[in-house]
Amino acid sequence: MDEPFARSAVWSKRLGLFAIPVALIAVFAQRTGRLDYVSAITALGSAMVLAVLAVILALIALSVIWVRGNRGAGAAAVGALAGILVLAGPFYFIARGWNLPPLTDIATDPANPPAFVFAAAERKPGENPLAYPGDQAAVAQISAYPDIDTLHVSQTPDETHALTLQLVEQRGWRVLDAGVASNRIEAVATSLILRMHDDVVIEIKPEDTGARVDMRSASRAGRRDFGENAARIRAFLTELGAAAR
Repeated sequence: MDEPFARSAVWSKRLGLFAIPVALIAVFAQRTGRLDYVSAITALGSAMVLAVLAVILALIALSVIWVRGNRGAGAAAVGALAGILVLAGPFYFIARGWNLPPLTDIATDPANPPAFVFAAAERKPGENPLAYPGDQAAVAQISAYPDIDTLHVSQTPDETHALTLQLVEQRGWRVLDAGVASNRIEAVATSLILRMHDDVVIEIKPEDTGARVDMRSASRAGRRDFGENAARIRAFLTELGAAAR
């Protein structure tokens, strides 16, 4: 007589497979603008809860199967794999930046950060303010990202501006102001998966030995950026520094 099927295995498979379309719909809705940030993150969080339950039920099922000899190992494995698949991306992203301070606005010169001008027309009600968050954020930034600093190059401001604009366009950032006369560039960077929008401003000023470049990157939504804005500034200025020297 066949052994009974472990019910926890059945529910693990159901929840795990259901979590996948929930996560995909949340990502698709955010990417296409059909959901606002809060709604999309809530939907994605729901998918993660389903995925966690699927993994837990799979572990329970495998324990029951091991002890009682019930059937359902295949269903439990499917549920566990589906849950892990949904959780892998968000968990990696969160784990990478969980110990970082809850910042959404990073500048190379926190004492005198470049101001956003054209980004004001892009911001929606309820999104993060454009004003730099202040001294407390500056202290937290300097402690977390001591390498984020003004870039000094030997080329002239005009030459540096041309290189900067070229790098901005190569990254696919949407340019709001090219700043040909002012040597000041504003652009919008878009994340790959959720297509979250971050505003970027770059100022190039003359110095005796060439030019100085200050950069600011700020998330429009969310209470923390998990290090994304600092990573964007670090990568951009590293490449610009290599090209401008």
